[in-house]
Amino acid sequence: MITLLKRTLLVLGISRLIINLEFYMRPIIALIFLCLLSPLYSASEIISIPSNYGDTQTAYWPSSNSKAVLLLIPGGEGNFDIARKNPPKPNWVLSILYNKSQKHLGVDLVFFDSPYSLGWIGGNIAPRYTKDHLGRLLSVINFFKAKTSKPIYLIGHSNGTISVSEFLNQSSENQALLAGAILSASRNETKLNPPLNVPILFLHHEDDANGRWTSYGTAQKLYDKALISNSSSTQFLTVHGGDSGGNPSISGHHMYEGSLEEAAGYLWEFILKEKMP
Repeated sequence: MITLLKRTLLVLGISRLIINLEFYMRPIIALIFLCLLSPLYSASEIISIPSNYGDTQTAYWPSSNSKAVLLLIPGGEGNFDIARKNPPKPNWVLSILYNKSQKHLGVDLVFFDSPYSLGWIGGNIAPRYTKDHLGRLLSVINFFKAKTSKPIYLIGHSNGTISVSEFLNQSSENQALLAGAILSASRNETKLNPPLNVPILFLHHEDDANGRWTSYGTAQKLYDKALISNSSSTQFLTVHGGDSGGNPSISGHHMYEGSLEEAAGYLWEFILKEKMP
């Protein structure tokens, strides 16, 4: 841009303006360039949320086009040191929702990061039943409900489904805080106690190889019970295809590898009541 203007001014014989042009135009062009690149390098907003049990770190990815908030309770040990890593965008199935939400009416995304291990080794998930963990979860939900004034959807994957189900089981008041709950690749120990009055989506891969902990058949039985006891809508959606192999607890069909687009589409439709663009 500057080169073309310089040549024009030289033809006109206005050499003094060239220096001024370079001086003033370079920072303007640099600013425009940074603005164009900023969406590619925008980081999450790390928010520490207080509760009666201490602070809980969360990563928040807002979208100017959002209509709801999706809050993820991760599986595994549940503590990923998200504040130190401060990723520019979420991973896993949330990355697809994030990308879609930058261009369409979508969702804000929140990652709940426990300050301590919620258990994993040997199948231990006892910390997910504690008042401490569930109290922190309540504080996080209330915080983002007040901050955004948008409906809150809670999703738990694998071990995270214990956190979601136990939060629902605590009280009808907890259920009323949510616009919906999603149990993704639910643990076999997951229970939903009646009465239930919250939209629930069960999401599971038909070939989940992590059957010892997250059986497809067990998830279907849990859905059958919820269908009877839940006065709100209850759905079961099956993820197909994708990639198998690797550790069945942290890869392959259990994590929807190769099927993330399909899984994200189901979440999008459950939350926004329309097909994912």
